[in-house]
Amino acid sequence: MRRALSLVSLALVLALAACTGLPTSGYVNPGRGPQADDTQAFAFVPDGPQDDASPAEIVEGFLRAGSGPADDWATAKLFLASGTQWDPRSRVTIDRLADRRATANADGTSVAVAVTTVASVDADGAYTPTAAGSAETLSFTLARVDDQWRITSAPDGVVLYEEVFPTVYQSASVAYFDPTYSFIVPDVRWFPRPLVASRVATALVDGQPSAWLANAVRSAFPDELSLVGRSVTLSSDGIAQVQLPRAALSLDRTTLDRMQTQLVRSLSTAGINDVQMTVEGTPITASEVPVRVTRVDPSPAVLTSLGVFGALAGDTVEPIDGLSDAVESLTPSAVELEADRSLAAVRTQQGTVASALSDGRTFLLDDRPGLIAPSIDGEGEIWSVPANAPTQVRAITPEGVPREVGNAWPDASEIVSMQVSRDGTRVAAIVTVSGVREVWVAGIEREGSEVNLGPPHVLSFSQQGAFDLAWLDDTTIGVLVSADGVSRLRELNVGGRGTEATAPDGARTLAAGNTSVRVLDDQGRLYSRRGSSWTLVASGIRVLAAQQGTTN
Repeated sequence: MRRALSLVSLALVLALAACTGLPTSGYVNPGRGPQADDTQAFAFVPDGPQDDASPAEIVEGFLRAGSGPADDWATAKLFLASGTQWDPRSRVTIDRLADRRATANADGTSVAVAVTTVASVDADGAYTPTAAGSAETLSFTLARVDDQWRITSAPDGVVLYEEVFPTVYQSASVAYFDPTYSFIVPDVRWFPRPLVASRVATALVDGQPSAWLANAVRSAFPDELSLVGRSVTLSSDGIAQVQLPRAALSLDRTTLDRMQTQLVRSLSTAGINDVQMTVEGTPITASEVPVRVTRVDPSPAVLTSLGVFGALAGDTVEPIDGLSDAVESLTPSAVELEADRSLAAVRTQQGTVASALSDGRTFLLDDRPGLIAPSIDGEGEIWSVPANAPTQVRAITPEGVPREVGNAWPDASEIVSMQVSRDGTRVAAIVTVSGVREVWVAGIEREGSEVNLGPPHVLSFSQQGAFDLAWLDDTTIGVLVSADGVSRLRELNVGGRGTEATAPDGARTLAAGNTSVRVLDDQGRLYSRRGSSWTLVASGIRVLAAQQGTTN
């Protein structure tokens, strides 16, 4: 048995100061995705139109009234002339406070509003950021009604300042399954706060996954099944009841159980814990199915400066049975472990990609020049790609049988970092497009023996200095950035807003813990962050391994 290695030091570092409050630009204080949405519920009560208001004032008041979704935006509709058609639910344009300008023409019959957009939310609640500095002009027409200006034509949707948006809209996750029905995959959406539960249920039962994710996930709800009446009602004992048509009674128990699981997981993100499917008021017998968790092993896997690989436990490194010797023999510069720790994907110091198996065998998988750190997918295949050829992604079996991944990162000229999500349905990457680094995510689509990526979804259009990423949880991607000599950790929500915090100086590698974030710096010091404080865990570490979850 290998002797455990005693590490050099364990110490605390200074706690980083946490910020509070909503931002006026850029990123907000450290947080973690929609499940940690700590924005206080606050209902805006906007003013209606004022007497003798000018055309520009009427339009400005109408836009401000978009912050009041009560009674289907009843206040905003007071600014409209009778018979004017306007759909507030079709879109949310999120803009910057300082840049909004309303300009009326000479006779007041039209008003143009210039905005700088930050992001948008479509009719299904899907959030999409826009490129920095994106300008848009909204056009309105007006007429005199009873000697007061009223809007006769307005673009569908509402316009909200980025500071106001998270107080009016709330994030929630529509729950889907991976293709094996083993994992729950969250599809983050944004809905008006008073309507979240009903909109989540409608999106799940009557809607579709977000376009970029659609072919990578599965739903147990048949396409022909629709909600009946109000989508969610509360019974006298506080149970949310979701009413389905009689056709639901003909479904088999496995399907019903999966439907129940999706509903419970979806509505829990809207603050509802007890859910019951009903037909004509009668409960349907169904229960949740067990699903695999995506947490990682609490012990970081590391390679020390003395070349010892294993699980860090206190001040020792414990060998991983059968695997440690194989990993060490490959002289790694990067490592990722499969959930059960029976397989490691390794980039060697020579720049090749290899596999290490728990029976001690190793295989050379890819010797193309310029390979980035590999990642392991849900099928146990190792994904490898050269930095200067992003479209040439290969998924390779641990024994070395390759296949090309279709539609990989189109239009990208460089790929810096890539990791498959722990549920195996998504892959994230830092890519370069037209000289600018961006963060993309794509669904992994499987059809027979073919593997393709769905259309890429941009999480951030400008991540200058970004060099490493990791899935921190099911909906959050961490990105390490070095800018002006300062290390930063940016956390991008897959379907929402982002956060930013300082990282340890010289941060080099990022990996997820269960409730923490782990960073290895260029001096071999391993840090862990819980909340806003970074703690020095160990020194003398050469490689911090990524993990694809745990079987525990």
